[in-house]
Amino acid sequence: MKRKWEVIIGIVGLVLCLFFLGGFSLTITSMDEGTYEKTVFPILQKGISKDHISESLEAIKALASWFGLTVLVVLILVLLATTIIWKNKYPRLAAPLYTLAGFATLFGTQMIAFPLAFLFFLSGILCAFRKIN
Repeated sequence: MKRKWEVIIGIVGLVLCLFFLGGFSLTITSMDEGTYEKTVFPILQKGISKDHISESLEAIKALASWFGLTVLVVLILVLLATTIIWKNKYPRLAAPLYTLAGFATLFGTQMIAFPLAFLFFLSGILCAFRKIN
């Protein structure tokens, strides 16, 4: 495997996305209102009154759903790019896939996970511009 750094950086980004975004998504979507009121709501209650707990939970669950969808899209794109680049085949085709995974991470998390997206952008840039002898 000649494109070791591109693959390693892409897989590290994928694992971090699965851990952070997938973990948040799984935790929040399986949470009921009572648990939310006891654990998460006290942290977020600064601008929200006690009367709006269910609306706050729905907003957080919507965000968690977007994170889950983002994880799915990133998983597909990174695995496809890694498969394409394996054994140094078609690095110019893998570069846009890694870059799309970065944009999916950025927009799917509303710019929250920009450090994770940076890893995908770095992998895409290395695929596009790094020459292997």
